[in-house]
Amino acid sequence: MPTVSIEKEIVSNLSKIRHITSSHFPIGHSFIPYDILLTVLDFHVNEKKLTVKNLFVTLPFSDMGLRYHFNRLLNSGWVELVKSETDSRIKEVVPSEKLLSNFSEVIVKLKK
Repeated sequence: MPTVSIEKEIVSNLSKIRHITSSHFPIGHSFIPYDILLTVLDFHVNEKKLTVKNLFVTLPFSDMGLRYHFNRLLNSGWVELVKSETDSRIKEVVPSEKLLSNFSEVIVKLKK
């Protein structure tokens, strides 16, 4: 069982991450945009392709809620859609420069 000091450190780190990401990402009162952005970044940094369909299947939210927040992120320039190289009917979700730039700022602040 973890010691109290390790638990305090973990809670402190989680709180710090939440605070910093809230000031750099459009999270608001819902975790749905946060989870969408983290999923897009996760696939990006691991060099995996993320289709719109796969994004919606991956996250445990209703299609209606996901679609609303996804469209907001898309329309405000946080994520972008590109045609798949293998099938032009398939759209892949990629992080925008705006998301990558803000993510870089989050990383810098977390390392302090």
